[in-house]
Amino acid sequence: MSCEICLATAIRAKLGRCPVCAIQTLVIGLTGWTAWWWLGADSSVNALTALLFGLAGSALFALHLLVFVWRKIRGRELD
Repeated sequence: MSCEICLATAIRAKLGRCPVCAIQTLVIGLTGWTAWWWLGADSSVNALTALLFGLAGSALFALHLLVFVWRKIRGRELD
């Protein structure tokens, strides 16, 4: 998925750099967790699909935060 704000197409080029992409992953994660809760948080196929969607979005958002913090601590850009 390419971002029109940062114009980077590679995920590594965007991680920790693009706030728009980070916010999108946050919204994706929250949507997945909300759908999982709304579908009953049980072992139905729909609830499990929403759970995986929420986990994936949250993991990508956590990766954005981790790289952002790493860049701030190291004080340099990624290679």
